[in-house]
Amino acid sequence: MAYNRPYNPDELPRFAEPEQKGGATPKPSQPSASQPRYESKPPPPAPRDDYHRPDPRNDHRRTNLNAMYGTVRMMIRMFDSDRSGTIGFAEFCGLWSFLASWRTLFDRFDADRSGNISLPEFSNALVAFRYRLSPGFVELLFRTYDKRGEGVMSFDLFVQACISLKRMTDVFKKYDDDRDGYITLSFEDFLTEILKQLK
Repeated sequence: MAYNRPYNPDELPRFAEPEQKGGATPKPSQPSASQPRYESKPPPPAPRDDYHRPDPRNDHRRTNLNAMYGTVRMMIRMFDSDRSGTIGFAEFCGLWSFLASWRTLFDRFDADRSGNISLPEFSNALVAFRYRLSPGFVELLFRTYDKRGEGVMSFDLFVQACISLKRMTDVFKKYDDDRDGYITLSFEDFLTEILKQLK
């Protein structure tokens, strides 16, 4: 089974997800009419002459920013205990401590001190977190979070990948009553769990 092994001091720490007060997950609030709404606009047309070609570095920067914003949004949602869409000072302090703990782990698994996590380093981290996953799945997970296709993961994407894996594991454990690594799940239950993760 991929997640049920004896104690390992290197396992994914308890701080991988913040604890909710009262033991229950708060219900998300509906956006109020006063909150700004954002509209998506189509991208501008590409220039037609050689003098105004788009700079490929801008696409790279945009990819970097989108990846970072995805992680920031995930962190805000995790620590926004009142579901206001913002975090207060106490929530920010919790987030800061959370990130400091993850930074320590990131630096520990960044064996070559490059400032990024490579596929072998990511694989070693998952083994230390007590996951027994096939090399093919580890590579698929890594490529999913290697947003720039450079063969490395930055700090924010490493955190995002590990937290996403933990959430998927927690959902699986909910249905794996006998802890044998197999579940029977209706299609609707599966879709429900996927939609819950998208919130």
